[in-house]
Amino acid sequence: MTTVIINNNSRTGRRILRDIAKHPRVARIVNDLDNTPLPVPEDELLSLEEFKAHFEKRIFERLGLKISL
Repeated sequence: MTTVIINNNSRTGRRILRDIAKHPRVARIVNDLDNTPLPVPEDELLSLEEFKAHFEKRIFERLGLKISL
């Protein structure tokens, strides 16, 4: 899947969006950037606490630095 941002304020952008709307099986129009699909499956996402623990551990292993987020 490819994400494309089209300026719907221009005549060409409106024409492209109209053409895309004719082919819903091929392309999907999303109005807000918040509604775009995630780049990874949702079950693979980390919580903030998990990320902090993993990041602190890796920094210590690779750089020998003890940090606290």
